[in-house]
Amino acid sequence: MKYTLTRAPIAAIAALLITTSITPGCGSTAASNAAEDKGLIVVRRDETGDPRSMDPHKAGDVVSSRHCGMTYECLFQYDYLERPAKLIPALAAKMPDYDANTLTYTVTLRDDVVFQDDRCFSSDAAGKHYRDSDEGEDRQDDKGRGRKLVAEDIAYSLKRLAALPDSGGFWVIEGQIKGLDEFRNEALKLSKEGPPDDPDQKWREHLNNAKVEGLEVVDDLHIKLKLNQPYPQFLYAITLSYGAAVAREAAEYYGEDLFRKPVGTGPFTLKSWKSNWEIVWERNPTFHEEYFPVSDREEDKEFKHLMGKRLPIADRIDFRIIKESQASFLNFKAGNLDTSGLDKDQFQAAITPQKEVTPDMAKKGIKLQKYEEPTIHYISFNMNDTTVGTPAGEKGRAVRRALSFCVNRDDYIDRYMNGRGSPARQLVPPSVTGYQKVNTLASQQFDPEAGRKVLQEAGFEVKRKGTRYEAVDPSTGDVVTVTVSYRSQSESTKQYANFLGSQAAQVGITLQSELLTFSEFLKRQDDGKGQAYDAGWVMDYPDAQNMLQLLYGPNKPPGINSAGYVSAEYDRLYEEMAKLDDNVDGEKDNKLDLIKQMHDQIDHDVPWVLMEFRVIFALYHDWYLPAKPNPFAYTYFKFAYSDSERRAEKAQEWTDSPFWPGFIMFVVFLIPVSLAGYKVYQQR
Repeated sequence: MKYTLTRAPIAAIAALLITTSITPGCGSTAASNAAEDKGLIVVRRDETGDPRSMDPHKAGDVVSSRHCGMTYECLFQYDYLERPAKLIPALAAKMPDYDANTLTYTVTLRDDVVFQDDRCFSSDAAGKHYRDSDEGEDRQDDKGRGRKLVAEDIAYSLKRLAALPDSGGFWVIEGQIKGLDEFRNEALKLSKEGPPDDPDQKWREHLNNAKVEGLEVVDDLHIKLKLNQPYPQFLYAITLSYGAAVAREAAEYYGEDLFRKPVGTGPFTLKSWKSNWEIVWERNPTFHEEYFPVSDREEDKEFKHLMGKRLPIADRIDFRIIKESQASFLNFKAGNLDTSGLDKDQFQAAITPQKEVTPDMAKKGIKLQKYEEPTIHYISFNMNDTTVGTPAGEKGRAVRRALSFCVNRDDYIDRYMNGRGSPARQLVPPSVTGYQKVNTLASQQFDPEAGRKVLQEAGFEVKRKGTRYEAVDPSTGDVVTVTVSYRSQSESTKQYANFLGSQAAQVGITLQSELLTFSEFLKRQDDGKGQAYDAGWVMDYPDAQNMLQLLYGPNKPPGINSAGYVSAEYDRLYEEMAKLDDNVDGEKDNKLDLIKQMHDQIDHDVPWVLMEFRVIFALYHDWYLPAKPNPFAYTYFKFAYSDSERRAEKAQEWTDSPFWPGFIMFVVFLIPVSLAGYKVYQQR
């Protein structure tokens, strides 16, 4: 019989690898990093995975948006120091002029912005493609000089966002710019309709040549953006990565490969991207003049030594791909990373009950940053389902309401989130205009008795069975059962699912769990299949409209309204509210009143079980200066600073250790593993 390698040798090898990784010497990561970073300002971070895409018009997740922000720029950006979040010019020379009568923004561009040097701008690359036999990686060093940004690039980029069949972000401007939706519809018809040797020809010609009424290029430095209706969130929407300026030369030369070959105007250029290992960005030598903002406020004093300096501050930003949180945490403790997140177990080891770093951590100069994140976590009901949705009438509403009453959110936050959050009693997060005490939803309180009563009033029989209850539909004799689809198969998700199951038992509902991969989960939502979904939303910009759109009827699946919730009254209120501006006093008051009315409608219908708003806890070393928190901004790494020399000194100090302690650890670990392996070998 043919045998594979026995378990004993495998275990021994694993033990050796583990031990050598925790017994550093001259060849340690710290020494390697120090040699790489010598004389440079280098920021070292981690990512849990690779970006899905570095094409800004396709990026839709946080990781991809962060990396797009390293090299791509939009017309506007968020002020680094001002709070609440405030837009300022980026590619634009100033904030736009707005004509309320014609719903037109007139944008003036900076005159000193150029795209980074790249192969796509070489004269001998014209008309060629990255995948041509005489192109590819071998020609990447043969760069052409990046050309100047002009207004036509802005028009082209917004048209490309609309035209791409797999655009991830057209929804943010859908229906808003005159003629752009019609342009998109025609582009989608022409996709892959060209000749066999160039199936994108007709699509590309439409993208390049078709005019859009709402995108009027006045001259090289001026463009007019004409809207269909008032849209106060428009500037926020085009400040997402979807509004980034992409050069036509880059899009046509790289084609589908633009996802890994970014060509922007921003502060960094991509030096290397080794999948599942490392992404390295380095200073863009042609980045236009921009300086660290100046402030005399007390809360900004930590940035004093950087104020007035030209951006970007760092010479290089190095992201290591580390999928396991424990490995990332150990790298942080060893000084190989500047900052670290915290999972449940790490939190208990690093943070005291008073929510401060432990004395051991503090002794090493490790500090804690805390801030509220405009994120909501919730359970979304499929409102088309015959048990929990609209077709079930009052019985369905009773089931939804009972599940909302049964969840002890405070207990969940304390036990499963280490207290990093607050119970969500309304849709608008605390840090966003529109959050009001009067929006508190009665349906989102912890009251299992009220939940049982709601079921009984709807005609269900609710009986006690030991420490739990059982709700039965007398018309069928069936126990009320609801299946929740989860977006992960991790152990923490299983624990959360078990918690929700125990909560539902308090009102007599049997809660079943369907643990899916993230892609399976998204497909389930988009297809409108399943009864309920463990959902969440990170706000894209600081306007309550961005959260309240999640229950707007026309956004039903495959749109962002995962519940498929449809309410004529809610939709009417939403449409009126969405046109109002937070920055206009009269409009702001009206908007707040409409938001209150929308919450009243939600309280009646209960399309969601709200869970929590999150608070971020992040550790960082004292040689690193963390960004002033702004969860809406993805361009903040140009402000990042780390004292690389001090990091190298401290990391080397922490990792230098004698040989014998590590060797003894290895022997102690290896003996029981080897004995177990020998036993397996004897049995074979």
